[in-house]
Amino acid sequence: MIEFIFKQKNDAIKLQGYLNKEFIQSWFHETLFQHKAHYNLTIDVSPFFKEREKLFKGVSKFVINDKCMDWSESVLRENYFYEDVDEINQILEIVSELRMGERPELMELIGEWDEAGYVLESLEPLMEGKAPISFDSFSKFRLKKLQERLKLMVDLAIDEYKMEQEYQMFVHMLREYLASREQKMRTIHLYSTGYGFRFFDEDMKEVARGDLTKLIDKRLLTNHPLYVDSFTIAPLLSLAPEKILVYGQSDHQLIRTLQNIFEERIDLLPSSYFPDTLLYPSWDIANE
Repeated sequence: MIEFIFKQKNDAIKLQGYLNKEFIQSWFHETLFQHKAHYNLTIDVSPFFKEREKLFKGVSKFVINDKCMDWSESVLRENYFYEDVDEINQILEIVSELRMGERPELMELIGEWDEAGYVLESLEPLMEGKAPISFDSFSKFRLKKLQERLKLMVDLAIDEYKMEQEYQMFVHMLREYLASREQKMRTIHLYSTGYGFRFFDEDMKEVARGDLTKLIDKRLLTNHPLYVDSFTIAPLLSLAPEKILVYGQSDHQLIRTLQNIFEERIDLLPSSYFPDTLLYPSWDIANE
C-alpha cells in the first residue's frame, strides 16, 4: 500500500484517473489537518515488478502530462506576474513545444534531457517506506531538477513569445504601409539564389540592384532600420506590386516573412519554372 497526500483535490482525482487506466486500484478520501482539507489517495500495489511498473507508469504520466504544465503556469504567475489568460496560454504552448522537441533551435540553449526517464527514476523510493507521502514534498525534493528545467523553459518561452509578438507587430505595420502605398509595378518575379533574390519586372527583364535602391521609399529605412530588409522587403513594399511570383527556396525564412506581409499577392513556384536563359550570363547585372 502507498498513500499520497495532496493539497489540491483535483490532483488526487487526476492521479486516480491515470491509475485506473493502468488497472491499479485506489481509494480517495478527504481529511482535515490543522483545520485545512487534505486529500488522500491510498493505492493498492504489491512490490512485484509488474505492479510497480504499472504504478510508476500512471504516476509518471500524471507528472509529465499534467503537473509539468501546472508548475510552468505557477512560474509564470508567481515569478513573472502574468495574469492575462491568453498570454499565459500562448507561452505555455511554447513550453509544450519545447518539451516535445519541436523547437530545436531553442533546445540547443539548454541541451537534451530524458524527462520521462528522470521522473521514473525519481519514483523508485516510493516502494521503500510505509508512511504517507506528501505529493508537494515529493515534487519539491525528488523532482527538483525537473522543476528547475521547467523554469529554464519558461524563461526561454517568455523571450520567444515577446519576439513573436514584436514580429507580429512588425508584420501588421508593414501590411498597413502596403495598403496605403500606390502600385509602382504590376508584377514582380523573384528568383531565389539561395542567399538572396534577383528581381525581374513584369516583362521578365532583370532590375539592377542600383535601380532597386533608387526606388526604395527612404522612410522605410529611416523609421524602421532594424526591421526592414533593404535588399528585398523595402524594394517590394516601395513598388507595392499586385502580384509577386517567387521561384525556389520555399522554406526560406525571408519568404515566410514575405508571405505574412504580402499574403494573397504572393505565389510560390519551383525554381525550374523560371526560364534558364534569363539567368545567364549574369555577371554584369549581379555586380552592379
